[in-house]
Amino acid sequence: MSAPVPPSGSPSRPSTDAPAEAPVPSTASSPGPSSSQPMPAAAPRSRYATFAENTTTRSIAWALIVTTALVVVVAMVMFGVGNDPKREIPETSRLDVAASAERAQGLAPFRVAVPALGEDWEAREARFADGQDPRWRIRYTAPSGSAVTMIQAPAITPGLLQDTLAGARTDGSVQVGQTQCETYLGGPAGDDGGAASQGAGAPRAVACTADGSAVLVSGTTDQQELVALADAALTSIRG
Repeated sequence: MSAPVPPSGSPSRPSTDAPAEAPVPSTASSPGPSSSQPMPAAAPRSRYATFAENTTTRSIAWALIVTTALVVVVAMVMFGVGNDPKREIPETSRLDVAASAERAQGLAPFRVAVPALGEDWEAREARFADGQDPRWRIRYTAPSGSAVTMIQAPAITPGLLQDTLAGARTDGSVQVGQTQCETYLGGPAGDDGGAASQGAGAPRAVACTADGSAVLVSGTTDQQELVALADAALTSIRG
């Protein structure tokens, strides 16, 4: 039996089973890496790296501090405890002149002087300079509180005088024990050609020669203290 045919006058209905129109793919390219995009942030430093860096810095700082302290201690032991002639030295820190002289004797071309002085003389420094112009030097604080220096050398030379007493001028002589010694004044010359100042505070020196070496004692004190140190030095040299 055949299916009924719709009337010719009625409009035909579109089929609902027709396939839908496929979407047109986009022609825009997919986004890729671009130079305008921000670079990824650097990874934060680890706590271990920061700790290691700080530890290294602290280690270097402590090493410098310890090294500096050792240098200061060694300098104090070898060369005395400072340059202030009026500063009191503790008994445990007093300079052992005899021990220093014993070490210097192995290098000196002369018998090294070890002056025997009273307790009111304080040794501040003792050192020996080797070479073509060897010198044994001891620096004291005299009973008056003034700094007095003894230098022993093979001979009294113009260079030694000028190094010790700037502007040194002959000022006569003085008897030191059994030795006749020369005296000198330093500083600027006065109108009469001598030293401008000849008081107790004027720089002065006493130079003596005995038994193959010479002793030069200088300081800004009266001549009596210079003679006392020179006498003790000559006595030590002669034995």
